[in-house]
Amino acid sequence: MDLMKQLLLLSEKLYSFLGKEPEDKEDKRDEYIEFVDKLLDARGQTIDQLKAMPNNPIIGHEYEAQLRALDKGIIERLETFKKQIATDMQNLQKSKKSEVQYHNPYGAVSTMDGTYYDKKK
Repeated sequence: MDLMKQLLLLSEKLYSFLGKEPEDKEDKRDEYIEFVDKLLDARGQTIDQLKAMPNNPIIGHEYEAQLRALDKGIIERLETFKKQIATDMQNLQKSKKSEVQYHNPYGAVSTMDGTYYDKKK
């Protein structure tokens, strides 16, 4: 299989895989990220092999338009997934903060236990 066909197949596989989210967000997310990472690594190695050739075979190839469209879609889906992870992390931080406040509701209040400071001399 030539490298251009391999790049197209890897790009299509990555694009379609990014289209579906993991079933159970907490448990399957690590496996999902690992598989995406493997696909990105394989795709990157193929691109590096193509760039190492004396003339760039991507430019002017019959798959160039498909590859550009897939690349744009992959980037959009990766950004969407990144935003989902960031939102989940923010929600987790909020829930941790509210849990601490629930266990110690007066932790943020600083009192001097009824002492009075006279600032006049």
